[in-house]
Amino acid sequence: MKSAHLKRLGALALMTLGATTQLHASETFPNLPAKNIGVQVKIQNFSAADAAQIKTAGFGFVRFGVWSDSLTAKAYQQQVSDAFAAARSAGLPVLLTVRAIKPLPAGSAADLATAGEGFAKAVTGLQQSYSAQLVAIELWNEPDLETYWPTGKFDTTFVPFMSAVCKTLQGQPSSTPVVGYGFARPPSAGSASTVALSRIVSEYPKCLNAVSYHPYGMTATQISNAQAFIQQNFHLPGVISEWGISALASNGGAEGQASKINAFIGDVKKLNIPLTSIYEWKNSASGSNEREKNFGLLTSDGQPKPARMSVETLLNAQ
Repeated sequence: MKSAHLKRLGALALMTLGATTQLHASETFPNLPAKNIGVQVKIQNFSAADAAQIKTAGFGFVRFGVWSDSLTAKAYQQQVSDAFAAARSAGLPVLLTVRAIKPLPAGSAADLATAGEGFAKAVTGLQQSYSAQLVAIELWNEPDLETYWPTGKFDTTFVPFMSAVCKTLQGQPSSTPVVGYGFARPPSAGSASTVALSRIVSEYPKCLNAVSYHPYGMTATQISNAQAFIQQNFHLPGVISEWGISALASNGGAEGQASKINAFIGDVKKLNIPLTSIYEWKNSASGSNEREKNFGLLTSDGQPKPARMSVETLLNAQ
């Protein structure tokens, strides 16, 4: 009897936690639909037909990236506009990740601050143009990897740059949630990302609405621990802005990919992650190696892989 009573209490606690998390998710991301799992696309080949299929598959939003230092080019502006139009045609809101690709000036803190102010202005411009469609704006993507942080000196240059971004954004409050910073690994005790986040969140507590990261290769327990660490240390929810599995033979091929994606979706649902984005909708023919080319739920020419069909069944289940 005691065991059954405890089980009922445990189930009730889980139900309450789930309801509370959903409430917090709707408060944090007002444009996010009840289906809070999305999928990443690339703006250069994202079409209205893709958007319709993504909606049918049961995804609630799309994630795509924009390069802030390319926004002065008319052709690029049109590409961004077309991507938003494609998403809008299927009623899919957008998680927009913004980063620069050109080297940042790292000569001094003042130079980095000036660059940060310019970046924030680009973010504000995008927000003003597309606010009705935005789930959130994500500041950067994997800055803790040298490949994606243009100065290559994260420990010394990230905080001056991003503090200037936050200061500028806080000076022009908007209704669009802001998440950061798409870390390749979640912040952990003593990590460079934790040190940086602690400073930024302390100095600019209204800058971020959530901390985003990419838990590739992590177990459900590790993700749960990461969520707890983020909440306890930064008093913000953790969200997953990118996770995927390549259909390599070492992962069990296309069938193994489908199985692992299904297991991951089941895990994040149980953990009540407020927002999760799967990488990615289509294979990338331009990928640098076989692993990078085969993360898609579809082939590069649009043919569905087993993961595409299994995900639809799972996401559309009542």
